[in-house]
Amino acid sequence: MTPTKPVPVSILTGFLGAGKTTLLNYILKQQHGYKFAVIINEVGKIGVDGQLVERQKEEIVEMSNGCLCCTVRKDLVKGVQNLLKKGGFDYLLIETTGIAEPGPIAQTFLNIPQLQQLVRMDSIITVVDAEQILKQLKEVETAREQIRMADFILLNKTDLVDAAGLDAAEAQIRELNAQATLFRTNQSEVNLKEMLDMHAFDLDRKLEVDPQFLDELSQRHHHEINSVSFEFPKPFSVEALELFVQELSEKEKIYRSKGFLWIEGNPRRAVFHGVNNRFTLLWDRLWEKGEARSSQLVFIGKQIDEARIRKQLEQCVVK
Repeated sequence: MTPTKPVPVSILTGFLGAGKTTLLNYILKQQHGYKFAVIINEVGKIGVDGQLVERQKEEIVEMSNGCLCCTVRKDLVKGVQNLLKKGGFDYLLIETTGIAEPGPIAQTFLNIPQLQQLVRMDSIITVVDAEQILKQLKEVETAREQIRMADFILLNKTDLVDAAGLDAAEAQIRELNAQATLFRTNQSEVNLKEMLDMHAFDLDRKLEVDPQFLDELSQRHHHEINSVSFEFPKPFSVEALELFVQELSEKEKIYRSKGFLWIEGNPRRAVFHGVNNRFTLLWDRLWEKGEARSSQLVFIGKQIDEARIRKQLEQCVVK
């Protein structure tokens, strides 16, 4: 059934660990009058972010194909069409992977006739890690492109950076994109009335920034970034894991790490987060009675030595 008016679409993007899933959860929990459908795209064989979304009554589709482009775009179109057939929502949110450029996703809604009458691009929302962004901009073209294409930018994790650092980060961002609305945030908390359904997406402005924006063959693929995934059916030692994390930051170029851990002697599942060399372990829900316990981890970075990481993780497992 065709909606009476096109459903607005916002793309949530930003480099690895910036706070996209935190923003998504924040949006879903607020009182704003919208009924959302959500598409989550992840890197790696193990879907972590999809399990971290605090589901209310939203329809959520997970795609673990890494980059929303090429053949995966067919899955995106099919997923959107299936959601529209089911109905029951009036806003679509797409959370991309941290290594995806937003251009190919936006192209999906601009270049494919079947979708043009049903949905409209409302905005590209880019979340930026205030502590890491200056380093990321020097090293990774994807981080720069995510900022260039943004209609809204959340300079996030401002509590980790002093005033001078925030000003320096904002200056760099403004060199890449002087037009986007910028918010300084902690925990990705922002006034949604100033960001959702604002008709902020301007194709002419995107083409000024990148004349090949609508050319699907011009998009870059960043093969220098790869991911490795691990699963262990035995519990981990916290002490051994702490040593592993210290060594990991010294020997591997890891941009993002995440997962769920079975920790010896604790009845709760642990959520593991890492951004560059900053790692956190948070206690999550209780393991359910009869639930098959395991540890699942994903690491994303440059030229990762999968065999070495696997060997080190095996040393953290309680024998």
